[in-house]
Amino acid sequence: MPGCNDSDKLIDKRISLAVRQMKVVIAEDEPIIRMDIRNMLKELNHQVVAECRHGKAAVELAIKQQPDIILMDIKMMTGTDGLGATREIVKRMLAPVVLLTSYCDPETIEEAITCGALGYLTKPVDKEKLGPCLMIARHRFQELSRLNREVRKLSTAVADREIISRSKTLLQKKLGCSEEEAYQYLRKISMDQHKSMGSVAKEMLNQN
Repeated sequence: MPGCNDSDKLIDKRISLAVRQMKVVIAEDEPIIRMDIRNMLKELNHQVVAECRHGKAAVELAIKQQPDIILMDIKMMTGTDGLGATREIVKRMLAPVVLLTSYCDPETIEEAITCGALGYLTKPVDKEKLGPCLMIARHRFQELSRLNREVRKLSTAVADREIISRSKTLLQKKLGCSEEEAYQYLRKISMDQHKSMGSVAKEMLNQN
């Protein structure tokens, strides 16, 4: 039925647009440039959730608004510059940052890389380049976030393994049991109390 097919296509289009939509913060001290970028983002189906004119405000908005991406001018005239703000945002893993600049010399590009930005656009911004740049930056940020979570989990696992090993040694001395028996003892307490073995082992060490 043609009517149903048309309806399905419309639904697919709406879903596609919803998936691609991003919440964006614009940090740029030139009002005209902010307006141009805002209009481009609207045409690309993205939502500008906040705007500011200096880096310090960009950091505050990153915390408050939790945007999907931040467009940041490198050299704003007042307050913290874009590079300093980007370093702070990247350090806290608040959001991916795409830097905006009127310069494309090697030194500026190197600064953009070292401060942790995930994208780089020259002004005046080209709408055809803006869309793909935002998508790539967000994807890279998601990958970095995933890797950071895995690193934290691995660090926790390594720390837990050390604590469990010390607890097993303590139990072997106190109960005169084997290493396997000490392990099973910890495991049983962990299951009975619905706690991780690392937590049980840590509590045991703190009590002795």
